[in-house]
Amino acid sequence: MSVKTPVLETKRLILRPPELSDADVISRNWTSDDDVTRYVSWSKHQSVDDTKQWLEMEVGRIDSDASYQWVFVHKETGELIGSGGFALNEERGMHELGYVLMKKYWNQGLATEAARAMVDFALGTLGIKALFARHARENPASGRVMEKVGFTYHCDGTCRCLDGVRAFHSKEYILTAP
Repeated sequence: MSVKTPVLETKRLILRPPELSDADVISRNWTSDDDVTRYVSWSKHQSVDDTKQWLEMEVGRIDSDASYQWVFVHKETGELIGSGGFALNEERGMHELGYVLMKKYWNQGLATEAARAMVDFALGTLGIKALFARHARENPASGRVMEKVGFTYHCDGTCRCLDGVRAFHSKEYILTAP
């Protein structure tokens, strides 16, 4: 079933489709931060142009059922604080969930809140039967988020980054619909 990326809401967040006008804030808040991008499969953005290029791709896929991406808006402050979503991982034969938050919002349960909303949408609205997720071994906090939203540890692995150069040891998780 093809569904346009909707707005999702949690207690503290609004998850909405990204817009090209978000580029400056996203670049400043997380895509260019060394700490935030240390354990992700994409490369740190060197300029706002990198962020614009990524957003152009994501905005172009808003009507696609192969990828669902959101930016996370903190309800209390109105600030864009992160992004995430899931896209079809053809190698795994299932959609892969990912998320990232700007540093000042770490360890507040917000990644879990966003991940739960995305998982509920995937399973409940789209009827997806299984999701895949992974995190760098050196980033166990991300694994705790996965476990809190229903993923179970599957195996150790290696994540090859999108730049084709970097790779990291990972822990892989699967969530199967009940």
